[in-house]
Amino acid sequence: MQEKKFYLVAQFDKKTHNKLAGYYDILRKNSLIGSQTKDIPYHFTLGSHDYAAGIEKKLTNDLERICSETSCIDIHLSHIGLFSQRVLFVAPSMNFELLKLQQSFFPNCGNGSHLWTAHATLLIDEPEAILKAIPIAAKEFNPFKAQIESVALYEFFPQRLIKERRLA
Repeated sequence: MQEKKFYLVAQFDKKTHNKLAGYYDILRKNSLIGSQTKDIPYHFTLGSHDYAAGIEKKLTNDLERICSETSCIDIHLSHIGLFSQRVLFVAPSMNFELLKLQQSFFPNCGNGSHLWTAHATLLIDEPEAILKAIPIAAKEFNPFKAQIESVALYEFFPQRLIKERRLA
């Protein structure tokens, strides 16, 4: 049985979400479905927390405070990438504002114990499917400007949206 965890995710504006969904639709039309979570908005996972007493309340309070102090973040989704041969994703050119948002929630991330890579997953699948998806995604993908408009707190699994907060 998988342990439940809390995840904070940075969510995109509607135009960006629709564009990423369009890339996935092209993969789906080529019989590439994958096992990624499909019923939540496209996002960058900022990090996760294990269950502990009071952690949900702390994360909810952090979400309110940090989002009220953070403006929407303009980013450039510049390339596709892979994690091994199991995850195909779209990634940004990193900028200070995005890194600052992530570090606001997870100040110890990137200290050598856990490195963070901003990415929006398009497909999680077996290597054969990912290798089939790469040339399709490479042909279709064009870099574009996007915006992060909100941060949401989720619990997985089963999935539960706890709170979503728009950026200031």
